[in-house]
Amino acid sequence: MNHRLYELYNRVIGIVQEQGVVELFKQSTHHLHNHYVAPKLPRTTANYNGIKVQAARYFDPYLSWRNKDLPNYESGIVSGLEEHVRPGDRIAIVGGGWGVTAVKAAQETGSTGEVIVYEGSIQEVKHVEDTIKKNDVQNRVEVIHSIVGPHISLRGKPGEASQISPEELPECDVLELDCEGSEIEILENLFIRPRAIVVETHGINGAPSSKVEDLLKNLSYSITSKQIADKGNTEMCIENDIYVLAAVQE
Repeated sequence: MNHRLYELYNRVIGIVQEQGVVELFKQSTHHLHNHYVAPKLPRTTANYNGIKVQAARYFDPYLSWRNKDLPNYESGIVSGLEEHVRPGDRIAIVGGGWGVTAVKAAQETGSTGEVIVYEGSIQEVKHVEDTIKKNDVQNRVEVIHSIVGPHISLRGKPGEASQISPEELPECDVLELDCEGSEIEILENLFIRPRAIVVETHGINGAPSSKVEDLLKNLSYSITSKQIADKGNTEMCIENDIYVLAAVQE
């Protein structure tokens, strides 16, 4: 028997024996919808930590296992931005994702400020562009399709993304790093010295929080806070060493 089929067979038998046929049917239905039906449905608006994003799918409000709204999405970075961004600041963001933190940064810095987002995935570039327009901050957010530092983990294909070195990051007041493990090399080669740095660590990708903290201290930054990256996924964040460190110049 094929190895994957054997694993699937054992999993099915385990569910039936431990939880019953009804649970097997429920899990199978969820899997089929999430992986084969939902991706083909049109997107609708969801609320991620107070920001409108085109991330939900049709019928999500009627399916209890589908999380349409995520009130704690990127809670650690959002908290760091709210604490350290001042009106008129220039913020550089490495790793755009859904664009939630870009909008938060733009809201905090106000109409006289500026946000520059570097994103390596062509899919995520579109997400950021859609989100900043949906939240009406596109006039002060620039999205650049580039990979900063090493290409460790992208959520989607890079397409024709340019590659820039950490030394090329522009002068800014606040630097946000949420780059799936690349934060280590970026901090090791950082030329600029922003007033504040907000970093999401990814121990699962070789960027443990202890190492990030040491690098920030070596750059003469004082750690002001260490938080779970997403309060809605506390257990997963602890297990994978995903925290957000905020630091300011000493």
